[in-house]
Amino acid sequence: MARALRVIALLVATAVIAVGCTPIPPISPDEQAIRTTIERYNEILTQGYRSMNMNPMREVATQLQSEDEYIHMSSLAEGGIRLDSELKDLKFVKVSVESTTAEVETRETWDYRQYSRATGKAVLEQKGLVYDLAYDLQRQSDNRWLVSDVRAINVTSTVEPTILGTITPVLPEGH
Repeated sequence: MARALRVIALLVATAVIAVGCTPIPPISPDEQAIRTTIERYNEILTQGYRSMNMNPMREVATQLQSEDEYIHMSSLAEGGIRLDSELKDLKFVKVSVESTTAEVETRETWDYRQYSRATGKAVLEQKGLVYDLAYDLQRQSDNRWLVSDVRAINVTSTVEPTILGTITPVLPEGH
């Protein structure tokens, strides 16, 4: 009986190992290009908020999407804020590719720090914001993929924001 139980345990262990070692299908060149575009989009977005310059966004996003990011950055700046963000984790949940369009869902974890533009001091810190995002991408005539839209599906805060200071308004020049 003990021998039979050992044989069964060995068979179960072998089956578990075999299932766990099932090869992951390779990613298509289009899917890899799309993943790379989204990764680069997030890098440029982070740099754009930090430097308050979204012009490089045109490398990875359509004109309309680049303008949307510029408007958001400008709105923060007008409110006296400069945003510093850090992407902590990026998981691709779903990638669907058609001939000239793609839809991607990601789960992204971000840390943010807001700084007063007037004083340069940190005024708010938010860690562990988890975004489920939907990206739309369009293939360009030169075969590059550009982000054409980004939508939040869900946002979860794992840690409450920490208020570090107060925002000092930045007055327009001439005042």
